[in-house]
Amino acid sequence: MYQKRVFIGLALATALLSMHLASSAQQSVAPGVQNRLSGLFSSPKEEELLEPDLAFKFKTSFKSPTVLVAELTPANGYYLYRERIKFALKNTSGVAIRAVKLPAGEIKTDQFYGRTETYKKTIQAEIILDRAPNAKSLTLVAGYQGCHEKKGVCYPPMDKELTLALP
Repeated sequence: MYQKRVFIGLALATALLSMHLASSAQQSVAPGVQNRLSGLFSSPKEEELLEPDLAFKFKTSFKSPTVLVAELTPANGYYLYRERIKFALKNTSGVAIRAVKLPAGEIKTDQFYGRTETYKKTIQAEIILDRAPNAKSLTLVAGYQGCHEKKGVCYPPMDKELTLALP
């Protein structure tokens, strides 16, 4: 696309220069044409990719003693794959994950995964826990993966580990 724009821009610039040199009177290029010409040669500022922790924010809170809420927020222009969101416990005794509830996602035909569900906005995953009365803490491992919508750049799968005191 960029090469095509440059070629068309060069052809247009060459044609305008030829017309200008061929004319016997000194004329200036109309401001509108000049602005369009300069737009052909200047490259639009590329949108920078965000660091993974900024592209996909993650935080947790307890809804009750047995329900942990994990909030995942993709930055504007990014999305998360529903099927790549996973939760597990590590080095934790007296606590187990009974179920994880994720909201329905938006269906997308993805170049890597085909037809899949994605999230472009903040979602809350409810993690239902089974816990012993004497359990004091847990270590949650959250895994997820997402991409930048326009650039089509996908981040490698990410794992976040949090040690949390139980309410």
